[in-house]
Amino acid sequence: MRQEPRQALKTVKSRARANAFTYSQHAFELMVDSSIYEEDIKRAFSTARLVGVHYDGRTRTHYVLEGFGMDESALVLVCSLQRRLVEVVDLYWA
Repeated sequence: MRQEPRQALKTVKSRARANAFTYSQHAFELMVDSSIYEEDIKRAFSTARLVGVHYDGRTRTHYVLEGFGMDESALVLVCSLQRRLVEVVDLYWA
């Protein structure tokens, strides 16, 4: 689902507040390997700003957000919007 960037950020944040997000297998593995906790993800969503949008005709539109984890370190979340959820497809400490 593609939205105008400002609306997409609003949608992502509101879904994250409602805990309507999930992780791809890749993102989950990165969380485990990089010691990124769900509290870090939630805080990053709440403090996020949109830093990029990647359009690919073959896959979903990906929104790149940068926010802060619990220890104030910058955390980048690459997300895609689904019908009722936000899927975190990639994440890393910046």
